[in-house]
Amino acid sequence: MHLRTVVFGTVGLLATAVAAALVFAPMVAGESLVALLAAVTPTTALLAGSLVVGLCAVLAGWLGGLLGGGSATAFDVAVDSPPEAVTATEGRLFAADIDAAIDDAVAGDDSAMDTVTERLATAATTAYAIGVGVSQAEARQAVRAGTWTDDAVAAALLSPTDPQSLLARLRLWLDPESERRRRIRRTVDAIERVSGGER
Repeated sequence: MHLRTVVFGTVGLLATAVAAALVFAPMVAGESLVALLAAVTPTTALLAGSLVVGLCAVLAGWLGGLLGGGSATAFDVAVDSPPEAVTATEGRLFAADIDAAIDDAVAGDDSAMDTVTERLATAATTAYAIGVGVSQAEARQAVRAGTWTDDAVAAALLSPTDPQSLLARLRLWLDPESERRRRIRRTVDAIERVSGGER
């Protein structure tokens, strides 16, 4: 048990006892206090006061780190280096770059949309090659031709020759951000299905 626990426990216990005596038996506690003060001589009171002041100074110095060489407690270490610092890094989180590119693409950035479609095409090629059991070259050709999935929206997004449907183009004109997000989402879902990871 730490000395700090003992000191604070003792002080707390004494304070609780005095408070309880004053609340539940104020007359008895008051009379006892008066009798105690009458029996104390000035010299004894001076010595007791000096002892209390000295103990308070030592306790304050110890609590302030003036005694004991300033050894750090577990609390001090946690404050100086919080647990979050162990896992938090200043670098970008995994896939944060593609998330940012998707947000930019949805907002209408053509360059970001090119980046997103390239990444999705690469993922679709790999998923199709593994899922169907063909070579990367054959999978790449299937993605370019739009035959890698039965989802027309996903196929058209990754194929340079397969246009989106008239309805999809109308949606893009009416609500471009929602339509771009829908196309990306449909493509991601199609890649998951091809790879065998259908939800």
